[in-house]
This record gives sequence, C-alpha cells and structure tokens, in this order.
Amino acid sequence: MMTFKEQIKNDISAVFHNPEEHADVVSVRYNRRQYEIPVVINHDGARDRKKPSADNADGIFAADLTVYMSSYDLDIMPRKNTSIEIGGDIFNIVRAGCDAGEIKLELERLDE
Repeated sequence: MMTFKEQIKNDISAVFHNPEEHADVVSVRYNRRQYEIPVVINHDGARDRKKPSADNADGIFAADLTVYMSSYDLDIMPRKNTSIEIGGDIFNIVRAGCDAGEIKLELERLDE
C-alpha cells in the first residue's frame, strides 16, 4: 500500500503533469541546469499589459504567464526575482510557491 506522499507523487506525474493529458514537455533552464520536463503553461490567466511608463520604455510590454511543474522533475525550488528559461524564452520569476509537490511560478517577460 502506498503512503500519502507516494500517492501524491504518483498523481502529479500520472495525471497533472502527464504530457498525454495536460502538460507539454519543454526545455527549462534554471540555475545553470537544463531540464526536459512536463510543464503546464496557463495561457488563460496570462495577459499582456502595458506597464506604466515609469517602469518601462515606451512600446515595451510585460507578458505575464503562470506555469506549473513537478518538484520531483525540477530538483530545486526556483526563487522570486531570478530568471528562468522556458521553451527558449527568458522570464523573471514574480512569485514562486510549492504545494504538495507542485511548483507554481508566476512569470513576467518584457517584450516589444
């Protein structure tokens, strides 16, 4: 019989981060390490917004994105205000959290 923690680990990979269901296997680079892991990218909650001119030069926009990945696949917890590369795009981590083996990152990328 599986322990609760073993069941969570199994569910995260078999259900939530299953590339056949919800996730896409993408290249993730963090802390000078490269990973090819399943990531759930939330485009529905993402929005492009123009930041106030005091924050950015004219014509520069911030693209927001939320991603979810398994802490079992990424062997380090990303920190706020550091950079992470997801699928070739570099983002700043605005918020980072981990709950029951799932890492949730709120990301921001400046773009023209």
